[in-house]
Amino acid sequence: MKPGQWRGDIHYKDVKIPLTFEIGYPNGEVPEVTIINGSERRVESNARLLGDSLIIPLDPFDVEIRASYTAMNLEGVYRKYYRNLSMPFSASYGKPRMTKRSVKSSAPIQNKWSITFSPKSSNESKGVGLFRQMGSKVFGTIMTQVSDYRYFEGILDGDSIKLSCFDGAHAFAFVGKREGTEWRGQMIYDNGSEEPWEASYNEEAALIDPFEMVEIEPKTQKPYFDLLGAGQGRNVVDASSYEGKVLIIQLFGTWCPNSHDQTQYLVDWYNEKKGEEVAILASSYEANYSKEYGLQRLEEYRKINRIPYDMVLGGRLSKTGAATPFPFMKRIEAFPTLVILDKEGYARYVNSYFNGPATGDYFKAFDQRFNEIIDELLAE
Repeated sequence: MKPGQWRGDIHYKDVKIPLTFEIGYPNGEVPEVTIINGSERRVESNARLLGDSLIIPLDPFDVEIRASYTAMNLEGVYRKYYRNLSMPFSASYGKPRMTKRSVKSSAPIQNKWSITFSPKSSNESKGVGLFRQMGSKVFGTIMTQVSDYRYFEGILDGDSIKLSCFDGAHAFAFVGKREGTEWRGQMIYDNGSEEPWEASYNEEAALIDPFEMVEIEPKTQKPYFDLLGAGQGRNVVDASSYEGKVLIIQLFGTWCPNSHDQTQYLVDWYNEKKGEEVAILASSYEANYSKEYGLQRLEEYRKINRIPYDMVLGGRLSKTGAATPFPFMKRIEAFPTLVILDKEGYARYVNSYFNGPATGDYFKAFDQRFNEIIDELLAE
C-alpha cells in the first residue's frame, strides 16, 4: 500500500460516507493508519497485515476495518461488533475526501448556525453549528443536547454544503442546500438512519447549559450505589470508600466517542488531582449486552485509556436504566452524563451532555465550570 493520503468510503444502502486517512510506515513493513477529520488526527497504531488483508482495529471501540489490499486500493468491510453490524468499505490512494462539481462560486458562510432537526415534528430538536470556512473547504462541529458530533470536514459546492465525520464508531454526513437566507438538508447518522434539518445564521444561537438542565435541591438526594454496578451484581460498589470525598460519577459507554472524549479529559484531570479529596466512579452501559461482554469491554477500555479510577458495569445501553440509581432523574439526556456528589454523598450537580474538544470555547467553558464546582465542593 502506497504511503500518503487515501480516501475511504463507508457504504450505506443509499449513500457513501467519505473519510480521509493517511498510511505511513514508521516502524517497518506494518502500516500505521491516521484518520483525519479537520484538525483531528486519530492514530490507529494497532493495524496489522494478515495474508492479503489489512486489519485496522478502531480502538477503543469494538469496531474494525478489514480489507484486502493492493498498492492503490482497499476493498472490505467496516464491522461494528458492539452492534453486530457490518457494511462495505472501500478506499483509493490519492483521491480527495470530496470533489467540487458545481461551476458556480460559493458565497461565504457565517460561522454560527441555529439548526432545527426534524422541524415541525414530535422529534424536533435543536443544534448549534460552529463552522470555519477556508476557501471552498469547511470545518467544524454541531452541538446538540445529546453532545456534539465531533469533527466535520467537507466542502461548499455552489449552493450546497457537504460535510462528513468518521470517528471510528460512527460515520456521519451533514448535507444541504442554501435556499435564500436559510439552509435545508439531511443529517445521515447510520445505514438507513437520517433526518431532515433546516438552519439559519444566528450569532446568538445557544442550547440549554448542560449544568442547568437538572436541578437538585441541596442535601436532599443520594444515589443508590447498589444499582450503579448492577450489571456486575448488587453491592459491587462500596459507598463507604467515597466518604469524605467529592465524587464524580460518569455514566458512559465504551461504544460512545463523546464518552471517550470525556474519559480522556477525566483521566488527565484526575492524574493532576491525585491526593486531593476527590474520586471518580465510571459506570458503563453497553450495547450488545451480556455480563461477560460488558466486563471484557471495560477491561479493554481501562487498558487502552490507562484509566486510574474506579469502573463498574452499569448494565444494558438504556438512558432510562442509567438514571435508575438517581431518584431525581427518570432518564438521562445523553451518554456521557456526569453526576457530582459532595463530601457528604449528596448529589449536587449534573452535567447532562458533553461539549467536547471539537467545540473549542464551549469545551473551555465546560472545563472552567467543572473545576469551579469541584473547588466549591472541596471547600465545604
